[in-house]
Order: sequence, then C-alpha cells, then structure tokens
Amino acid sequence: MSHRLLTRSRTMNSIKVLPLFFLAMGHQVLAEAPPNFIILYADDLGYADTSVQMMDGEPSTKHDFIRTPGVERLAEIGARFTVAYAPSPTCTASRISIQHGQSTARIQYRNVFDVLSAVQRPNGYEEEVTMAEMFKESGKNYVTAHFGKGCSAMGRFEDAGYDVTDENPGEPGGNGNGHGSYWDPIKDKTPFPPDNPKRMYSLMRDSAAFVKEHAGKQPFFMMVSHYAPHIPHLCTKETFERTKKRWIEMGKDTEGIENEKSSIRKDITYAGMVEEMDMTLVAILDALEAKGQLENTYVIFTSDNGGGHSERRKVDGENRRFNGPLQEGKRSIYEGGIRVPTVISGPGIKAGSQCDVPIVQWDFLSTFHDLSGSQAAIPPNADGGSLRQVFEKGNKGKVKRVAPGIIHHYTCHYHPPISSIILGDYKLMRHLNSGEFKLFNLKTDYREEKNLALKMPKKVKEMDKVCRQYVKEVGGGTSEQVRQAHHKLMDRFSEQSKEGYFKKLAALRQQNLSDFEARKAAMLKVLNQNLFKNVVNKEKTNLHRTLYSWREGPEMKIAEEKARAKIVEFVD
Repeated sequence: MSHRLLTRSRTMNSIKVLPLFFLAMGHQVLAEAPPNFIILYADDLGYADTSVQMMDGEPSTKHDFIRTPGVERLAEIGARFTVAYAPSPTCTASRISIQHGQSTARIQYRNVFDVLSAVQRPNGYEEEVTMAEMFKESGKNYVTAHFGKGCSAMGRFEDAGYDVTDENPGEPGGNGNGHGSYWDPIKDKTPFPPDNPKRMYSLMRDSAAFVKEHAGKQPFFMMVSHYAPHIPHLCTKETFERTKKRWIEMGKDTEGIENEKSSIRKDITYAGMVEEMDMTLVAILDALEAKGQLENTYVIFTSDNGGGHSERRKVDGENRRFNGPLQEGKRSIYEGGIRVPTVISGPGIKAGSQCDVPIVQWDFLSTFHDLSGSQAAIPPNADGGSLRQVFEKGNKGKVKRVAPGIIHHYTCHYHPPISSIILGDYKLMRHLNSGEFKLFNLKTDYREEKNLALKMPKKVKEMDKVCRQYVKEVGGGTSEQVRQAHHKLMDRFSEQSKEGYFKKLAALRQQNLSDFEARKAAMLKVLNQNLFKNVVNKEKTNLHRTLYSWREGPEMKIAEEKARAKIVEFVD
C-alpha cells in the first residue's frame, strides 16, 4: 500500500485504579487496555437462517430446524440488531465496502463483476485505508488477522494491513472471491478435502488458535470470512447423517430424501452446513473465555448479504422469494436481500437485548476507530458513524454518519437496477430504468407490503433529492454508464479471443500435423462459442435498458434468442 503504517508501540499502558470510584462502586477496575475486535462474516446467510429469533414478537425470524448454539450464546451475552444492513445484496461489493468503511457508491464497487469499477478505478484501491490498516495506524499495538474468503477486487489481504492471513503463497488474488471449493482458486484449483468442506474446520481451528496466541498479550482485530453457506451447499457426511436423522425425528417431509437432487436433501445439507459454520463462533467464544478476554472483546456475527437459500411462495400469481418475513433475498434491494442477521457482544452492550436502531456494515470502521481509542485521524473517505451510543444506550442511542443515510446504489447490469436510501423509519427505492418509486415505513411495514409513494409525494421528493445528491457527489455512477462499460468489455473479450485463436493457429501451423484442418476446426468452434457468449451478454445488457421489473426475470433466455438472430460466425 502507498500509505505508511505507524510502528507498533511496544509499551503497555499501566492499569490505573481510581480509589474514590473503587470505594463507591465496589470491586470494579478500569483498565486502559484497548478492546479486541472480531467479525465473523457468513456468506449468503439469510435473516431467519439461525436458531436465534432476531425480532421479539416475530417467530418467523427464527429458523424452525437449523441449530446455531454459537449464535444463541452470542445473543445471550450481547444484542440482536434487528435492522442491520449489508452494504450490497451481493458479496464482492459488501466485502470491499466493509473493509474500507465506505458505501458501495463511494468505493465505486456496487455488485459482483462491477464492470464500471475498472473504468472508475483503473489503479485499484491501494490509496484507500482498510480496517486492518486503520488498526495498525492507531498507535495501540494491534495485531491483525484475516482468515477465509477474500475479495477479488482487493487482491492479497497481507498487502492490506493484515499481519496474519491463511493465503497461499504465490496465489496472486489471495484467497479470492470464490465459492469455497479450492485452496488455490486461480492457479491449480486444489479442492478442499471432504472432511473440511468450505474450509469450515480449518477456519475454526485457525481462528481459535489466533485468539489463544494473542488474547491477553496484545489487542487484536480478527476477521473470519466463511465461504458458507454460499453454493455449492456442502457439509461433512457425519453432519449430514446426524441432521437427516433429526429431520426424520421431527416428523418433517421425507419424500425424495434419498434423491441427491431433491429439495429436502438440499434443505438438510444447508442446515448441516450452517451448523458446522456456527462451530467457529463456539470455538472463538470458548478461546476468549479461556483467556479471560470475552468481556474485553467486541464479537460481531453477520452476513455479507441476504439469503441465497430463500423460501419460495406464491404471491399474486408470482413465485417470489422470502427470508423469514422479509421479501426477496440475495441480489435484491428489498429487505430480504440487504437486511442480515446481526448479533454483537462486547463492553457496554446489554446482555440478551434487542436493538432496533438501523445500522450498516460500513459503520464498523468508524466504530472500531472510536472504541479502540485510535491516536490517528479517521480515514478521510469513511462514510459510517460510530455505534458507541447504540452499544451503550441501545434504542436510545444515535448514529451520526458522514453519509446522509443508509444508501444502497445498485447499478447492476444483470439484475433490476435500484437506488435506495433509508432515513429514519422510511426507505425509498427508485428503479433506475423506469424512474418508479417505492416508499415503505420499515418500522411498521418491514415486509414492504404497503407502498406509500403515491400517498407521500413530498417525502419521496425529499428523500430522492438527498440520495441523488450523495450518489452524484461520490461518483456512484449510472446504469447507462455500467451498460456502456459492459459493452466495451465484451468487445475487448471478443478481440482477445480472436487474438488468442490466431496465436494458437500460427503455432499449430508450425507443427505440420496431418490433422491440422480438424484441429483448426475445433479451435474455430471454441472461438465462435466465445464470441456468441459475448454477443448474448451484450444483448442481455440491451434488454436491461427496458427492464422495469422490480424482481428477476427471464432476460437471459430472451437475450440468447436475439443473439442467435444477430450473430454471424467468424470464418477464417
């Protein structure tokens, strides 16, 4: 990174005891040792996919089968945050946002495969400050660690302020942003062994070992980024059989349970995977307790976006997705795609409490900067606000952010493009193609069933103005800019495919092989397949311009039909 990290302080602050306070309050001692911070980041975990009821009075926010004793334990010693948001409804954007404490609009990475990002940020993100670098610059002697899923847009985390990582040496993208199938997702693609699906067991061991090594010796920040429960859904054979047995004992539907592709078998596997992922949290809490550091550590359990394993229900003749009571899921700006299960424990947080103050993951960097007592200035582009008041006062606390509200600017070229802002109790969504608005009072209607846009035009106008102004100021980009960038990228891919074809063809000619024509024909077939795929992608983007739906549709099938009518095969 271009900025310089401050040298770690080697001196420990002495523990001071205030005599008068001690006499008045009994056996309380105030220690100046900075707190520790841990984030356990799930991948695609739905709002209601744990055994913790996220909302009092709403049983559907708790799963009726999945068991997560680690999350239960965390909720007993901490608080459930019922209105907690991921930065984006898809993973890459959330992962780069949380690392830098900026909205996806400001960091200019809004969704998976954000084609506009490379145009806006040709030099990448080296000038931005990560959470780990913020801790290293704090002057508080923090040691930092990252285990698990990385972020393709950031490269190696060891170059982003993390002292300890589990990245393979020589792997250019670090752990990458894959689905949790390979140790080395870019180079050799060595699969994880059956006894370590999604790396859940090695992540549990590595994170617990790090806590045991550093807890009580020096302050630390550790982020554990699970690949679970993203597809493909995997768990160990032993866990599957145990979970299957419990499924049967609970009297659940068993039709097709022996069929590998049945929905029931998928549900059992998913439950087993979430339960194995939860074991990491159990191991971390055990390690903290053994080291006497549980009460001096902020532990955050949350997810990078809404649930991908959503429930399907028929509504108004449509087959819609739901995560508990929330509409939609991953890839959507409806609550099911961005509101995520979040439980936090730590100093000052009331045990067993529920907090309904809206928070967003790009608040964490500002929060850590505040609670760590950092001696350095907060990174200049931070959007979030400190959650100190919310931690200490619960629902009476306030969050003062740099950003004017909680903003999700989703300019995606393959999903409904929507820009939204949450201010107070209200959430405004604007469809970036049609210009249509939806306004919901989330306090009374978190199911997003009553669109208030026509009844409250003044509120719509006020919130829309705030959202548009912010997006414009930070260079959040437009849907049309995204589509144009995508077209140029597809054209570049096609030219690269042709260049590769001619290079391989020249090498083939030099070999003077008897089956030259057959090999050439095979290469030409692959080339035309690649060119066709790029044309299909461009046609899908063209269709996207007139996509006025608020939910996913059949654009890919239509795009393929249009591409077949247009494509002219390359002939050498």
